[in-house]
Amino acid sequence: METKEKIYRTASKLFLEQGYDNTPMSHIARELGLSKAGLYHHYPSKESLLFDIIDYLNETNFIPILKEAEKISDPEKRLIFFLRRYSEIMTMDASSRIAVHEAGKLKPHHSKIVKQNWRKTFTLIKDAMSEMQASGKAKEISSTFAAFAAIGMCSWTYYWFDYSRKESAEELSETFIEILLRGITKGKE
Repeated sequence: METKEKIYRTASKLFLEQGYDNTPMSHIARELGLSKAGLYHHYPSKESLLFDIIDYLNETNFIPILKEAEKISDPEKRLIFFLRRYSEIMTMDASSRIAVHEAGKLKPHHSKIVKQNWRKTFTLIKDAMSEMQASGKAKEISSTFAAFAAIGMCSWTYYWFDYSRKESAEELSETFIEILLRGITKGKE
């Protein structure tokens, strides 16, 4: 395993266990068997390490989903695909929590990059909802609020999802799709 990957995995584990603010670089270095100077050789700051972790999670998990979803012309299928894949990723690995929960700790230049990716997610969902409304397939509700609700529903899963029961991930994603697209109350028959 490469040094940067080992640092990434160790720091991610510690950030998940203790939180970003409660994990000093000296603790990360100790866990890695490195000196603090040795860790700083690879990362000039803890914030730059956090950015690399979030950027890695975005590039490997979230961006590929967005790119695939953007290829789907039918807005309902696009929305279903995105919700299914995004909620599955949030249940596969708790480290996704870092990308959501700790992103607010980034400096402005790093935060801007992360926010651009989140903006793409928001736009994908909002546009799909708007297209469905325009075709008469969706209720006339705020597509902005609906997009935030969908993102929030999936993004905050890590606070309560039991990662020891990953077999329930598919059921969870299907439940999210049902809640968003069909609503939680019965319509008129």
